[in-house]
Amino acid sequence: MEICKNCVMDETIEGFLLDENNICNFCNDWENRKNYYINFDDKQIHENLSNIKKEVKDHSFKSNSKYDCLVGLSGGKDSSFVVYNIWKMGLNPLIIHLDNGWGTLTSNSNISRILQKTNFDYKTLVLDWEEFKDLQLSFLKAGVPDIELPTDHAILAYVYNNALKENIKYIFSGINFATEHSTIPSWGWRKDDFNHIKKIHKTFGKEKLKSFPKIYPFKRFFYENISKKIKVINILDNINYNSHKASKILAEEFGWTPYEEKHHESFFTMFFQTYILPNKFKIDKRKLHYSCLIRNKEMERSEAINALSLPSYNTQNFNQNKNFFLKKLSLSDEEFNDIMNQ
Repeated sequence: MEICKNCVMDETIEGFLLDENNICNFCNDWENRKNYYINFDDKQIHENLSNIKKEVKDHSFKSNSKYDCLVGLSGGKDSSFVVYNIWKMGLNPLIIHLDNGWGTLTSNSNISRILQKTNFDYKTLVLDWEEFKDLQLSFLKAGVPDIELPTDHAILAYVYNNALKENIKYIFSGINFATEHSTIPSWGWRKDDFNHIKKIHKTFGKEKLKSFPKIYPFKRFFYENISKKIKVINILDNINYNSHKASKILAEEFGWTPYEEKHHESFFTMFFQTYILPNKFKIDKRKLHYSCLIRNKEMERSEAINALSLPSYNTQNFNQNKNFFLKKLSLSDEEFNDIMNQ
């Protein structure tokens, strides 16, 4: 099998290409773009943050807004480090959280610790469980690989709706080049397309989506590009983001606890990425995550290769995790096996 000699991307990844030096196109793209997102010196980082703070503070003063900015906090590393940076910058954000019923005890604890120390204002939306469960089952039955789309869409809609309601222009996002550089288009779908969600749910769902947050591509485009009421700032692309260093800082400042893998603050995400994706769709997201860490000098390639030689899921806890997943979604073993085999 063809594999990049620099990272662990291989020919199983859609769009994968090797050059004459056996370096993949993802690594070459990283080299071409990294100076826009990492490799800043201390002076440049200071200027980046100072300019962002001035822009945000100036706008909140002129618009007489209660908050400088808004950030969605999942309890994961990226969003937690965004809140940390906002705190250190002296900004006054509104922190919001979406509870889809799958948060872990660790993520709940991490969120509580951050809020307790920063004392930021906080809002949470608890999704109607029967409604959301039916939507997640619809995506499982539809056989699309982006089963996380309902959650991602609800978070995006909740963030935008709150920003507009509170007259907040600036949304700080945890999206970053350093650990999320490689994207595979066919693995997902755009997060702002409620029509896509509606069509899948109409085919496979039973419950009406009465309270589920909604957003559409044109609405997002209008507020970001035409009325300019909203501006998204990827703060981590301005600070030489290193996820290992971020974990240490978060632990020291908040007593924050790390997760086994990226995005495992959600039980659903953990089970989806470690079992459903590899077994039903032959997609192992660890290859993308580890490759980014290798390029960002946070992980040795040999370490990544060894990790990939092991099952993606925890074999000791698998039966317990699977039973919890099925019970929460009211699925029998037979129904779940039929879905996995389709």
